Amino acid sequence: MKIEATVLEIRALLQLAEVDAQADELPPEAYRSRRKAIRRHVGASLVERYQTLLEAGRFPVIAAIERASCSGCHLRLPTMVESRARRSPAFHTCPHCRRMLYVPELLAAEDPGPPRRVLKTAALPKGDP
Repeated sequence: MKIEATVLEIRALLQLAEVDAQADELPPEAYRSRRKAIRRHVGASLVERYQTLLEAGRFPVIAAIERASCSGCHLRLPTMVESRARRSPAFHTCPHCRRMLYVPELLAAEDPGPPRRVLKTAALPKGDP
């Protein structure tokens, strides 16, 4: 399964995972406010999937693809899953542990944002101006 995401959404969800990991160390109000601020930057489908895995006790919820393996369960991923994951920023599901997978190398690049429309100009006829 693949859930489309931008680089910024992936980074925000990783920050949410960090805040959730520190939940016991933070005061309850600070925890809730940080979580709420981060969630604003993440799409509803991503937050829903994240919350489902978190409530199921799947921690860490998000795992990097490292050396063709899931860094959560450390099992080798099928070639097709890894290949698709490396093509574009998105979350894929580990077929073994169901964690959300991402490719760290894709986060190093800047988020290109929405694609730009290229306007084609009509060729001007040759001749007298």
